[in-house]
Amino acid sequence: MKNQSTTPSQGQNKTFLYLLLGFAGFFILSFIFIVFFIHHAISKSGGHSSFLSGSGEIDLIEIDGAIYQSDDIVRRIRRFKKSSDKALILRLNSPGGAVAPSQEIYSEILSARQDNKKIVVASMSSLAASGAYYIAAACDKIVANPGTLTGSIGVIAEFPDASGLLKKVGVDFQTIKSGKFKDTGSFSRPMNKEERAYLQETVDDVFHQFFDAVIDGRKQPLKEALAKRLKVKAGTINDLQIKNYILPYADGRAITGHKAFELGLVDQLGNYDDAVQLTATLAGIKGEPTVHADKPGKFDQLLDSILPFSLTSQLRQYSNSSLQLEYRAF
Repeated sequence: MKNQSTTPSQGQNKTFLYLLLGFAGFFILSFIFIVFFIHHAISKSGGHSSFLSGSGEIDLIEIDGAIYQSDDIVRRIRRFKKSSDKALILRLNSPGGAVAPSQEIYSEILSARQDNKKIVVASMSSLAASGAYYIAAACDKIVANPGTLTGSIGVIAEFPDASGLLKKVGVDFQTIKSGKFKDTGSFSRPMNKEERAYLQETVDDVFHQFFDAVIDGRKQPLKEALAKRLKVKAGTINDLQIKNYILPYADGRAITGHKAFELGLVDQLGNYDDAVQLTATLAGIKGEPTVHADKPGKFDQLLDSILPFSLTSQLRQYSNSSLQLEYRAF
């Protein structure tokens, strides 16, 4: 019996199918590239829908989800700084995120307060921990719900160790490096004592940046809370006492808004409406305050509905492939 061979028509069909799949893949990739190119161009030009017409009294910026990029939030705060609006509410619902974006947002808030004499109030939703609390510490006042999870003052760096699995499947890595610490955190081998000590020193350095930022931003409320606990005048409390007072709670633990209020880490217990009223009072706004929300433009919302992944999740995926220090809870 003769073996059946592929007929010319079958070969043509397969070739057509491969070409069709190739063109489809090309157009999909081209579409994604064009969409992100347009998104980048619009973002660079400040092309979000903006409430900053100069007629508002209180502006609202929401930080929802993990913080792995700061460009958009920083742009919004800078627009607020240039406007004639009196105050800003920063609505936080976030477990924190990467160190540098949290620090950049923190610095921009301080600039709005100190250089532009604006009022900024943090309103905490369900979760405002670690990097989100770092950001809140830069604000004039912090309002949290009693059940808000906040605090989590600390730094984390995680590294997978797949050396056991690689050994089982017979995969070995040959590494050429310029210094003994260059491949620290490689998943292909266990970490040695020197590397662990080096990374611990780095984490400790970044932790103290966080801790000092909290002390600087919350010094007076912490001083008053400690004075009340010790039953002394606030003026007798020095900086070292404040640090020793809050250090036991700066071990990465998340605490409730109720506990944070007792410690002086937040100023008031209440919901979003309470934060609005407090902001209006601080800004000297008479009558019912008007709040204008700065939300992503329609183009950004279209991206979220079309694409199966967000820009933030992409950034997180890429950043987690290398050394990444995070102010993150959970």
